[in-house]
Amino acid sequence: MTEIDECRGALRELAIGRLAGRDVRTSHLVEAGLDAIVAGLDTPSLALLAGLESSAEAAVDKAFGQVVDELGLELPADPTAARWLLIHGWLTAMVEGRLSPAAGGALVSEVGELLGSPPSLRGIARWSAMLDGWIPTDLTPRDVCEVPILEESAELLEGPWPPSPRHP
Repeated sequence: MTEIDECRGALRELAIGRLAGRDVRTSHLVEAGLDAIVAGLDTPSLALLAGLESSAEAAVDKAFGQVVDELGLELPADPTAARWLLIHGWLTAMVEGRLSPAAGGALVSEVGELLGSPPSLRGIARWSAMLDGWIPTDLTPRDVCEVPILEESAELLEGPWPPSPRHP
């Protein structure tokens, strides 16, 4: 994967996050624009986005939308599909070892709440909350929470996607 591909992917992930209802800061949009320009990606609105102050929220939002259109980035049809797509990506990254169970579990829990806390994600959310409350002086190792997060992630990925509402 080239640096340009990585930048396109980062811009797409930000766009999906916004569609999903996540709090995507304008500073992240501007930074992604700068990274894309440095990597050699070029669209008419990319330079505009990269040159904006992150405090100019309306202008950043408009420029980012134009960048997404100019790059032809494919986005899910609606917020619910965007949320499930993000969750699938995080589950995959955890199972493949590219994302820690702590970070991935927190992300899945956050977006799972936007989905109304479906039963299929409640186990990960529960283990993630316990992991979040873990303190270094605990006698219980972090693995007690991390392993079930990884196991439930792998189980979800093996089944139908998105998971059925009846999934335990």
